[in-house]
Amino acid sequence: MVKKIGIPSNNVLHANPRFGTNYVDYMQKNYIDGVANAGALPIILPIGDTKLAEDYINTVDALLLAGGQDVSPEYFGEEPHLKLAEIDHGRDDFELALVREAIRQEKPIFGICRGLQVINVALGGTLYQDLPSQYAGMTVKHNQYPTKWYMPTHHLVWQGHSWLDGVVDETALVNSFHHQAVKDLAEGLTLDATSTDGVIEAFSDELRHLYAVQWHPEMLLMAHPETQKLFNAFVAKI
Repeated sequence: MVKKIGIPSNNVLHANPRFGTNYVDYMQKNYIDGVANAGALPIILPIGDTKLAEDYINTVDALLLAGGQDVSPEYFGEEPHLKLAEIDHGRDDFELALVREAIRQEKPIFGICRGLQVINVALGGTLYQDLPSQYAGMTVKHNQYPTKWYMPTHHLVWQGHSWLDGVVDETALVNSFHHQAVKDLAEGLTLDATSTDGVIEAFSDELRHLYAVQWHPEMLLMAHPETQKLFNAFVAKI
């Protein structure tokens, strides 16, 4: 039977020339491609009431959390930093509820960029709200713009054996589009990789079926088809 992977949507919060005030929920095609090419069925979960989390998780076999806005610092007990970017309480509340429900139902979760951060916060961890101003040891460009999204730019430092063994090459470069990052890793999570300046780039928890990376494998798919192995490895965990 085909495995069903729920992907919580993002949404347009501002009027814009393309949609006007016709606010839409959406998900980038590359996430969908990564899941579909791994032989699973992607199902987009529109942002909704947290009370729907149980029903949504009941309908899928696993959860994939995508990138997007900053996570609000209220969820880890801080006031907003001067460099905090846009937040979306509705999305935060919904995804945090989905994570906790998926863990309760023992269904695997794969977090990408913001998704990694949401998992960490859901479990009691904290974030740097703005790396350039809060992380003193920063020597790597963690937001590679204007370099194209499909072009990897920095290395990983592996912290031990993990589900990524044989999935991501030991000397591989990854891409990087974030200014928030994990500060305090939540209890029970295993650190799998950092950047060369020590920023957390991957963690996992086999007991709770949690897997997360800070980079954007879905963006790399366009020019680096070997990145598909990451999605394949997650689907194999279901």
